[in-house]
Amino acid sequence: MAKSRNNALEFSSAGSIILDGANHATAGVGNYGAIQILKDSTLSSIAGTAIENIDELDTTFGAGTVLYGRFTNVTVASGGLIAVHKA
Repeated sequence: MAKSRNNALEFSSAGSIILDGANHATAGVGNYGAIQILKDSTLSSIAGTAIENIDELDTTFGAGTVLYGRFTNVTVASGGLIAVHKA
């Protein structure tokens, strides 16, 4: 079986941080491979590397949405999410 890039992603061993609009609203600078929206959320900022047109990314997401990429920072204005560190 050919190895795909997705098969090489290892999120579980790298840890994560839970953010909400009231407490711990900023993940800070890091290397996040996925962002999962836990509650309907609005992000006040999101940054990443190797993501084309990230400035055009919508900032409002429904619960259950998962964003994959190389995110370096995320700030929650309202709602809640989990930012998963990339191994």
